[in-house]
Amino acid sequence: MGAQRPCPSTITSGSTKMITYQTALCARWWALPVAVASAVFLSASPVVAEAPQTPGIDVSNFQGNIDWDEVSRSGEKFAFVLASDGFSFTSPTFSTQYSGAEDAGLFRGAYHFARPDESDPTMQANRFLDVVDYNNDGRSLPPVVDMENNPNGAQCYELSSAQMISWIQGFLRTVRERTGRDGMIYTSRSFWQACTGNSIAFTTYPLWVAEYGVSQPELFGGWPYYSFWQYTNTGSVPGVNGNVDRDWWNSSVEDLQRLANGQSTDSPSSGLSGRRSGALP
Repeated sequence: MGAQRPCPSTITSGSTKMITYQTALCARWWALPVAVASAVFLSASPVVAEAPQTPGIDVSNFQGNIDWDEVSRSGEKFAFVLASDGFSFTSPTFSTQYSGAEDAGLFRGAYHFARPDESDPTMQANRFLDVVDYNNDGRSLPPVVDMENNPNGAQCYELSSAQMISWIQGFLRTVRERTGRDGMIYTSRSFWQACTGNSIAFTTYPLWVAEYGVSQPELFGGWPYYSFWQYTNTGSVPGVNGNVDRDWWNSSVEDLQRLANGQSTDSPSSGLSGRRSGALP
C-alpha cells in the first residue's frame, strides 16, 4: 500500500528493512495479472456502480506530511494508515497521520503489512496493536492485516496453504481477543488463490480487495461482496503530495459510521449486510 515505490532492481542504497518495504509495490504488481496492472495507467478512476459508495484513501510513510484538512475538504471520508510491517518496522509517520486524519473528521483505520516468515502471528498482531493503541471510539475502523506477496522471496513466504490459513487465523484471533472487534483482511485475488488455496474460511471478516483497472473487482474466497476496494495506487488527492492509493467503501457514510461503531446493518449494498464485520458479540 501507499505511494509508488521502485522495484528491487532500481534500489541502490538504504537499510535492509527500508529496501524490503520499498519493494512492496512490486509485490502488488506481481500479484495482479499483467493486463490488469497495465490498465492502471489508462485510468485512475473506475466506473462506479449505482449503489452508494464512499471515497477514501490509504497512506504510509511514503506520503510523509499530509494536509488532512485539505483531504477532508476534497470529499474523502476515511483513511487507512500503515502502522507496522513485520516484526520490527514501525512507520515513523503513523502517529501524526493517524491523529491528523481523526482531527480532520475522517474515519481512520490502521493496517499491518504481514510477514508470516518473520514471526508467529500472535507476536506480530500484538506488536501492531501496541503501536496503534486501538480504541472503540466510534471513529476507528477495524484493524487490518495486509496479506500480499512476499516482496523478497517466494510468493507465499514458503508457507503451505494450510500454514498460511493458520497464520491469518492466529493474527485475527489476537485482534479479537485484544480489541473485542473482528479484524479486516486486505488482499488481492491472485495472492489469496495462490497462498490460501482460495480459502473460504474467512467470509465473516470484512474484505478489503485490491484490483486496478476494472469497473468492479472480481470476488474470490467465498466472499459474497467486498467491504472496501482499493482501485488505484496512482491516485491524486488534494493535501497529499504525489501518488496515493484510493479506495471505495462499498456503502454509505451512515453504514461506515455503523462499522466504526461495531454495529451491523441491513443495507443491501453494504459490505456489512448479514455479517459480523467488526460487530461486538
